[in-house]
This record gives sequence, structure tokens and C-alpha cells, in this order.
Amino acid sequence: MRIKIKDSILTIPDELIKNINELDIETANAINTLLAKGERIISQKKQDTAKNACKIKVSKTKEKIQNAINLLRLQGKPINPYQVAKLSGVAYNTARKYLKK
Repeated sequence: MRIKIKDSILTIPDELIKNINELDIETANAINTLLAKGERIISQKKQDTAKNACKIKVSKTKEKIQNAINLLRLQGKPINPYQVAKLSGVAYNTARKYLKK
């Protein structure tokens, strides 16, 4: 098993992890702490990646809706959720949600 903590990599043999109960308590606690720390770091990176992806998706959706609104204004058509959704390619409920803002 390999755990990457910041810029260093810690390699723990699988046999050591399997036989963790046979080790002295201090060593077992140290290994468990390192494993838990590695899992938290990985989990936090996944959360950050998901948040960034969500922000990008929201900004692209807002941009599509704004472009659709601008085009409807130029054409002199009414600006309603249905027309915005149809023109921008987003769902009707999404268009309605962002038009309220």
C-alpha cells in the first residue's frame, strides 16, 4: 500500500498491514494514524475536485442562458423560461431558476 502525504510517498508492505494485530501497540497506532491521514487527504482532494467541477458547470450554464437572453433581445422575442431553455439547450427548470435571478 502506498500513501502520499503532501509531496512524500510512504510505502507500507501489505504483510505488515495484514499482521497489524501482532505488532506492538505503539507501532500499530502509528500505522493506523498514517493510514487515516492518507485517507483524509485523498477524500479532501476528491471534494475539492467536485466543488471545482460544479462551479465550472454553473458558470457555463449561466453563460449559455445569458447568451440566449441577449439573442432573444436582439430578435425582439419575449424572454421567458421556455424560449431561453429552447435556445440555450438547458432544461426548462434550470432556465426558470436562473431567470429569477
